[in-house]
Order: sequence, then structure tokens, then C-alpha cells
Amino acid sequence: MGKASGVKQRRRKHYGYCKNLKKKNQRLRNPITITSKPLREAWDPKKSYVKNMESMGLSDNPNKTIDARKNEEKKVVKMEVINELEAIANAPRGKNLRLPPEVVKFCVYMLERHGENYYAMAKDPKNYYQDTPAQIEKKIKKFKNVPSAWNGYLRAKGLIEDESKPEDEYHIDINEITNNVGHTQTQSSMKN
Repeated sequence: MGKASGVKQRRRKHYGYCKNLKKKNQRLRNPITITSKPLREAWDPKKSYVKNMESMGLSDNPNKTIDARKNEEKKVVKMEVINELEAIANAPRGKNLRLPPEVVKFCVYMLERHGENYYAMAKDPKNYYQDTPAQIEKKIKKFKNVPSAWNGYLRAKGLIEDESKPEDEYHIDINEITNNVGHTQTQSSMKN
């Protein structure tokens, strides 16, 4: 048996309560904000989005623009845009890795107390999260791979004597970490 006639039409006429039409219309009215400098300079506001992208040799949907069956190459009008974008993408970037101060204190405490003995670290009473030796080893490897944290630790131990200290480097006080880590809990419990 077939469906009653007009079912599709009735379904289409329902109002979409979950859609915010005010926000949708504002989005359509507002111009596109372009954060990339080369794209912003080459953008023509009189052209549509798709035409602008085609004129720069870029694609918003590679599945439509690159077809395995067609070997046609479109002529790129603004090749300098692509060259600038490639130069920006290939530019070297510095690592901005940071670690939480609690992880840094934990790693410094464990290294000072146990050296490289991860099994002893796992049995240490300050291992509050009950990390396994492998988990502690991962934390310490990450600590060593973050230059600002590791250099701060080496500077605190006196292994680095260089006066030029970067701004983002951690200030680590080994005596405070090794002595006061256990005392912070006893002091707080004595106050209560």
C-alpha cells in the first residue's frame, strides 16, 4: 500500500523551533571576516565566496575541485597568494609547551628523592594519584622535553650558569619542594 497523498508537503510545512532564525539572518547579513593577511588583501568583496577562492587557486571543498576522472587544470589568477600562504605555513614555530606547576613540583620532588628509580617513585607516599612506574616515567620524560621546565630545574640545581634567563622559564626552588611538600598537609590539618 502506498502513502497517503500530500504527506511530504505536510511534513515540509512544520516550523523549525530548534533553529534560531534571527542568528541565521544576522550571519547572512554580516560580511566574512578573514584572519589570514594574504587572503584579506587578495579578497574581492564584489565576487562571491566560491569565485574568490577559485581566483586564488584555493578550494573550500577538495572533493568537488579535485576529481580523479578529470585531469583538467584550472588557470590560477593570483599565484602570489598561494606562495604567501605556503611561506606562512612553512615558517618555523617555537614550542610553547607549558606544564602545570603541580606536575613540575611532582617531577622535581621525585627526581630529587629517587633519581631515575621509577619503581621507588611509584611506592613513594607523595604519589597521591597512585601512578604506575610507566606513568611516572612518561611524566618525567614530558618534564624533560619541556625546555622552560627542564632548564628551570637545571638552573635551580646549579648545572646551568648562564645569566640570560628566558621570561617563560619556571622558577623552581628545590629546597622548598623537597622540604615543604610533606609539611603542607600537616600544617593544613593542624589549622583545622
